[in-house]
Amino acid sequence: MSTSPSSFDPLWMFRGPLGGDVMQRIATSWLSPSLTVNYAGDPAVEDRVVKEVASYGKQLGWLTEIALAQARGQPLPEATLERLEKAAGEITLIKKQLRASALEAAKSALDRLERDDPAQYKNLLRDRQGHQ
Repeated sequence: MSTSPSSFDPLWMFRGPLGGDVMQRIATSWLSPSLTVNYAGDPAVEDRVVKEVASYGKQLGWLTEIALAQARGQPLPEATLERLEKAAGEITLIKKQLRASALEAAKSALDRLERDDPAQYKNLLRDRQGHQ
């Protein structure tokens, strides 16, 4: 029996969580969790590479295919080499973009610190010059 918000249901307190009409969007990210990796390199670079270029499995597959062909004295698989070269180019571009982005963020943070707390700004610059 379907109930509406205006209908009376004397047994409402005995219904289980899914005991009535249920309309709810369910986020499925927990059904297919993504891989969490402790990156050896820059996590921002690694994350973008996996999302935009190729998964670790694909990259490893390409390298394995090339290594096996070389070990067996077979011709290198041209299509795989092309995929690997394309990925290398895309990864280089991602690194350049993130490097530029990090520099801009650092400049912005320094400008904000200089404006909001000139004494701390001077201390930071003095500390950084001492590390060189």
